[in-house]
Amino acid sequence: MGTLFRSFMINILLDMWGAIPAVILLVLHFFLGVPLWFFAVALAGWLVIVGTMTVLMHLITSQPDTPHKQKKNMNPYSKKGYETPDMQR
Repeated sequence: MGTLFRSFMINILLDMWGAIPAVILLVLHFFLGVPLWFFAVALAGWLVIVGTMTVLMHLITSQPDTPHKQKKNMNPYSKKGYETPDMQR
């Protein structure tokens, strides 16, 4: 769970532009009297979106790799076909 929290914090720093609407609403609250709950909703929405994307990326990257089947060389003009030295693990 520590890795997920660190990833969430890094994603918050990388996606800081998403907090701009919340900051604008906070400034409007102090200067024009816009209700403070607009700021809270915008900030919570941004944090939920960043958190959801972090969890999804964590789940996707934690899946095991699936082995790929070797393709049979169907090209009569090539000598090695699809095999490269990198494909042998």
